[in-house]
Amino acid sequence: MKWLLTVPAGTDLGDLATKLSGVGCTLLDSTPVPIGDDEMVVEAEGPEDLPTRVAGLGLPVKVNPSSPFDLGG
Repeated sequence: MKWLLTVPAGTDLGDLATKLSGVGCTLLDSTPVPIGDDEMVVEAEGPEDLPTRVAGLGLPVKVNPSSPFDLGG
């Protein structure tokens, strides 16, 4: 399943990818989309219960289902 992850701006995506791989999540090769000055959105693929799995990691990540809209980039 595809997901949109909202993370703090400046997040090290390599480090995030490593941490998320432990819960079955893979960051997709797309350019992060900034949301204001404080956050950015990255695309990911992972299991249906990804929000629960990520919540257990204690990371500042908001997980939302992806949509058919293209984020651009």
